[in-house]
Amino acid sequence: MRRGGAGDDRGEDPMKTALLSAALLALACVLPAHAAETREQIYRIGADVDATGRITATQLDADVPASIGSVLSAAVKQWHFVPARHNDQPVPAHTFVYTKLKAIPDTHGGYSLRISFEGNGPRMLQQNIQPRYPMDAVHARECAFVVLDAIVRPDGSLGDLSAHSRFDDWPLRSSFIKSVLAAARQWHAIPEQVDGQPVATRMHLSVSFTLSEPIFTAKQTRILNNAARQETTDDAQPGIPLPPDQTLALDSPLKPDTAATIIRAP
Repeated sequence: MRRGGAGDDRGEDPMKTALLSAALLALACVLPAHAAETREQIYRIGADVDATGRITATQLDADVPASIGSVLSAAVKQWHFVPARHNDQPVPAHTFVYTKLKAIPDTHGGYSLRISFEGNGPRMLQQNIQPRYPMDAVHARECAFVVLDAIVRPDGSLGDLSAHSRFDDWPLRSSFIKSVLAAARQWHAIPEQVDGQPVATRMHLSVSFTLSEPIFTAKQTRILNNAARQETTDDAQPGIPLPPDQTLALDSPLKPDTAATIIRAP
């Protein structure tokens, strides 16, 4: 996958400029604010990919504002995948593209828009129950960052489950692991498809347990700060930085070929 670069929208027609302005206004209203009023959101977008690897159609959730949806769809369709194969022949496929939409303030009081590729794979259903916070950890004011390894089966259920700490040198209470596995046994996803048929995909899913007033040891604070420094970010976050949740497909039938970050400005 090639990351980086920017789409240049100089010379855009008035309609595109109007859509971009509307998207920026919507972002200012609905997306969570961070330092310096930067706003960002992760969107999961259904993508139909033809046998050449080109994205031919996208599907967005019904609650995505039309102005944001138009900008997202246009950006995603600029990306390209290595075609999926069946019987050693390239075939159409369907996946879910994870995109980060970030509105960044400029020196003139406006915003520029950055749309980046965050990954692709099956889509976890929003109605999946969340793991219960272990009471022994609540009493100790402990947080945990867990990685769930699983296979999304063609019927959407999860199998081959295992869980471990996101950080090698951060041991976890066994109750955190038990809680994640108990919830994941009931989870479902929308699988990817190859040539119209659902397929299995191995996944890494992060699960965070956080409290409003956590207690971190000095070692845990160092781990979180080191992890934050390794993240590519433009924002300086106050306090102890918590790692973002991630969904990563390890063996998706569709591999990104060209997925450059796209930058738009009014």
